[in-house]
Amino acid sequence: MALRRGFKAEANWYASSLRKELDIAPHLPLCPWQLAEHLEIPVFPLSDYAKMAPEAVAYLQTVNGQKDFSAVTLAAGRERFIVHNDAHDEKRQAADVSHELAHGLLLHPPMRILDPSGTRNYDKAMEEEANWLGPALVVSDEAALHIAALGLTIAKASDMYGASEPLVRMRLNVTGAYQRVANRRRYA
Repeated sequence: MALRRGFKAEANWYASSLRKELDIAPHLPLCPWQLAEHLEIPVFPLSDYAKMAPEAVAYLQTVNGQKDFSAVTLAAGRERFIVHNDAHDEKRQAADVSHELAHGLLLHPPMRILDPSGTRNYDKAMEEEANWLGPALVVSDEAALHIAALGLTIAKASDMYGASEPLVRMRLNVTGAYQRVANRRRYA
């Protein structure tokens, strides 16, 4: 499914504008938990719910269960909050929280998790938008250009931005960062 026209530019605007609001340089890392605090969206680790639902939490935090749950945005009236699987590694958690923050930033309406038949309920267009904006928040266009200009390895950039290596690689590719830096150097 294709993103709506202009959405990628909108995602870049969010990543840049939010860094400006937080007084962070456009190319520097953005902490998803700091952004959540700024947006007044509470974020809770799944382990906080262990006393309420011990078997479910225990399963979701096992190696097999982790694939079943990363994060979710829930609503209580008009308030949103995020629950994320804190059994995932920190870089994965950052991506998961960023994805959920993207839903909030884009004002995606909360939906029931399951439809009446018990099947997972989700809107493909909204998920595609969050799948694009979430990583753009973590590694902005300017960050991708910075990584390419410095010649950082994917591993080093992953550590610097608190993002998984696949996320960093994806952002470098979709922004055309290496080619853009090479073009700047060629024409400078």
